[in-house]
Amino acid sequence: MSTDPPTTAAGDLTVPLPKTDIRRSGGGPVAGLVLAAVGGALAWGVIEGTSPVFTVPREYDIPDLGAPNEMFDALHAVQVRVNRNNAVLELTWLSVLVAGMIAVGEAVARRGLKPLLVAVPVAAAGGGVAGFVGSLAWETLGAGPPGELTETVQVQVVLLGMLGVGVGLAVGLSSGSLPRVVASAVAGLGAGILAGVVYPVAISLLLPTASTDSLVPKGAVHRLLWIEITAATLGLFVTWALVRHRSARPRRKPRG
Repeated sequence: MSTDPPTTAAGDLTVPLPKTDIRRSGGGPVAGLVLAAVGGALAWGVIEGTSPVFTVPREYDIPDLGAPNEMFDALHAVQVRVNRNNAVLELTWLSVLVAGMIAVGEAVARRGLKPLLVAVPVAAAGGGVAGFVGSLAWETLGAGPPGELTETVQVQVVLLGMLGVGVGLAVGLSSGSLPRVVASAVAGLGAGILAGVVYPVAISLLLPTASTDSLVPKGAVHRLLWIEITAATLGLFVTWALVRHRSARPRRKPRG
């Protein structure tokens, strides 16, 4: 029996089309979305059960409205710092659990713990940076009228864009391939920006009485929607980028 490779009518070797190896991609974009949503639900549970971790010390309490302006200024400065610390911690939880669950899919597909061991510390750092930068954006851009949609979108785009970069880097770095790291980070950035635009619009339609005058939403249902919109978008985009990059890699020519 002949073992010659198949040929076309012109005698050229048939070039096989590249196939996406879903098993090496953590199950693909849909699985990534589901895993990220599970991570988001876990993050919601942790944040809901522990927030706020940092509070304003009682020594800054103002006894009455006639207190000196210096007391109000001191209270404001401490409140800003407390809000920032809480945002850093909450975004760290969100980043770690979303990236960690995506990495679980990668770890199962690769039959090793490397994706998880790499993703968790990187995601923690990325989430902390996102919380800090998002707080700065809130302090700068969120000074407009409470609940103003434009300001909310701007702040959330900055916050979730940074979060998306952190999650993308966390998942991409586990591959050890620079192109994949870049692809997943860019996908995470795009997903975060999209979530930052979608979230305020969705809340205005689904929960029209909910307040959007805080960086991390308050209220169980409101916060859950914010987290799941973000987590699902990140899971879909980041894993799609990884699958697409794998399918686009050139195949090695057989020797001989």
